[in-house]
Formats: sequence, C-alpha cells, structure tokens
Amino acid sequence: MKAWILTREINEYDQDGEYFVAVFRSKPSHEILEDILNIDPYYGKKLIEHILAGGGRRDNEHEWYHLRHVEYSN
Repeated sequence: MKAWILTREINEYDQDGEYFVAVFRSKPSHEILEDILNIDPYYGKKLIEHILAGGGRRDNEHEWYHLRHVEYSN
C-alpha cells in the first residue's frame, strides 16, 4: 500500500531533520494543504504548487516542505 507523507524542515541551529506534518491516503488537493498549513490561497499558490510537485528547499528560506508517495505495509 502507498500513502502521501508531508514533512517540514526548519533551518535552525539545533534542527534535527524532517518533522512529520500529515499523512494522506491519496494525494492532497490545493485546498487541503492550504487548510492544514494555514496558507492564504492567493499568496500561497506557488508554494502549494511547489509542495504538490514534491517540495524541497528552493532558495534560502527558513522552512520548507516535502511531499512523498511512500510504500508501507501493515
């Protein structure tokens, strides 16, 4: 079985890596990510599109997200 995992990374001095945000049975929509991440639909459109394409750090931002389709078993 597969699931979509959303994680967040923060550029801090004592960062420990990726932090779990959410898991989805199917790929989340723009609206679901806007709601979960509390992102304004107008200003966050490019960020949401970037996350839906897999995410990752783009420039020198303080935080960024990854969306991965992963295999798991019971």
